[in-house]
Amino acid sequence: MEPAAILDALVHSEALPREALRAAAERRADMVPLFVAEIDSYAAGGGRRVGNAPLFFIFHLLGDWREVSAYRALARLLRCPPDNVDAAISVAITMTTHRVMAAVFDGDPHPIYNIILDENADEFVRSRMCETLAMLALQGRLDRAEVASFLGDCWIHLQPRDNCFVWHGWQSAIALLGLVELRDLVKEAFDRKIIDPTWLDYQDFEHDLALALLNPTDPWHGKRDEYELFGDTIEELSTWYCFSEKYRQERERARNTPPVPLFPPSAPARNPLRGIGRNDPCPCGSDKKYKKCCLQ
Repeated sequence: MEPAAILDALVHSEALPREALRAAAERRADMVPLFVAEIDSYAAGGGRRVGNAPLFFIFHLLGDWREVSAYRALARLLRCPPDNVDAAISVAITMTTHRVMAAVFDGDPHPIYNIILDENADEFVRSRMCETLAMLALQGRLDRAEVASFLGDCWIHLQPRDNCFVWHGWQSAIALLGLVELRDLVKEAFDRKIIDPTWLDYQDFEHDLALALLNPTDPWHGKRDEYELFGDTIEELSTWYCFSEKYRQERERARNTPPVPLFPPSAPARNPLRGIGRNDPCPCGSDKKYKKCCLQ
């Protein structure tokens, strides 16, 4: 496949485009500049906006390839308005953004800091970026003390102060890194309900913190896969329900099944204006002809 055809297939496919993904990998040197340009164009407002999540497969391929040259373009994408990010990468927002961004990290954490501190960015992306910092620190690719300092400063600078999921990722990163020096700040966040109690409570944080202190190099407590760098695109996405044969069959069945009306009529529908001629008196009682009144 030619690069243009590969790009077109990746941008417009709803099913898992295995052939295009393999072809892209074979022509990686050609595809990376096209992918970065596509991301930058979208982030600037001039990219493709047709189809379902047009940057979804591009996003994951760049993570799969550990393409550090795409790091800043992806960071710009993740700071787009939430609706635009959702339209571009869909469920990747909560499922894989942290794993992809850790995979393409180029050594400079400031683009990630900027996403976290941007109160106009998607709150779930911001939350995951906090966990990206924890991943990088645990892998030794980012200084732990620097991350701890940033997370501590977030108590002052992070906005909004409530009803924002970024605080969930903030406490999660603190727990994963075993930052006992920030425990009191997390306790205050729970006491003030800055961290919504419907998400979790302070005992959950304490439990995660204790596990991290017991296993400082492996604090994932049964969720290691969730915090590994994103892997092979086809292998990983093949396990997702939305790309399964069962999902495809259910969608096809739904398309072929007539919709059931929300409020089925109890009697056949009747047109009350049936039989009224254009020149007859209008049934609304205006004394005008029908064609000069309600028919208009």
